[in-house]
Amino acid sequence: MPMIRARYPKDWDMIAFQVKAEAQWCCEQCRRPCRCPGESVEDFLKRCQPWQRSFTPVEYQAAPRRWLLTVAHLDQRPENCERENLKALCVGCHLRHDRQFRNKQQHLKREWFGQMNWLVLDER
Repeated sequence: MPMIRARYPKDWDMIAFQVKAEAQWCCEQCRRPCRCPGESVEDFLKRCQPWQRSFTPVEYQAAPRRWLLTVAHLDQRPENCERENLKALCVGCHLRHDRQFRNKQQHLKREWFGQMNWLVLDER
């Protein structure tokens, strides 16, 4: 489900960039290097060599989203942007982290969009 931008602080992009920079553009869970904004593919591949010597441009081009760094709210509350609540995660690790909260998040998003009353009436 897409993020509800209104739940995030206005300076979220700056906060997220800072967290990613502090993590040196690597996942804080699996240590996968992720591509920095503006970084050329060639420079990114060079930076990946210590992590995985056999990494190739074809591997990157087949699934570039796997090399995207995101920022997770560990407590699942976007308004809580304390540094200890934020973790730079690659897409795969972020999805694994959020999996345990998926049902709760779907419920909260329905509630946010005013869909809970409709669901309650429909279940009667």
